[in-house]
Amino acid sequence: MAQKLKPGVRARDGGEYTCPGCGAVYSVTVYTSPFKDTGQADCKICNQPIKSWNHATAWWSYKLTKRPRK
Repeated sequence: MAQKLKPGVRARDGGEYTCPGCGAVYSVTVYTSPFKDTGQADCKICNQPIKSWNHATAWWSYKLTKRPRK
């Protein structure tokens, strides 16, 4: 089911990201909006910061797609 976005917010594919700390792989969605947002994304496996933004009109969502090998 697709997520319903607020008016003015757009989403686009941001590609793939591999955590340099543990090797976990994420699919990335980039959201843009006329409204500013502040936030941070951390690795769900090793808790290393992935990306942060402060009063930005773009923000990122990371969905874990592949756990690292142990």
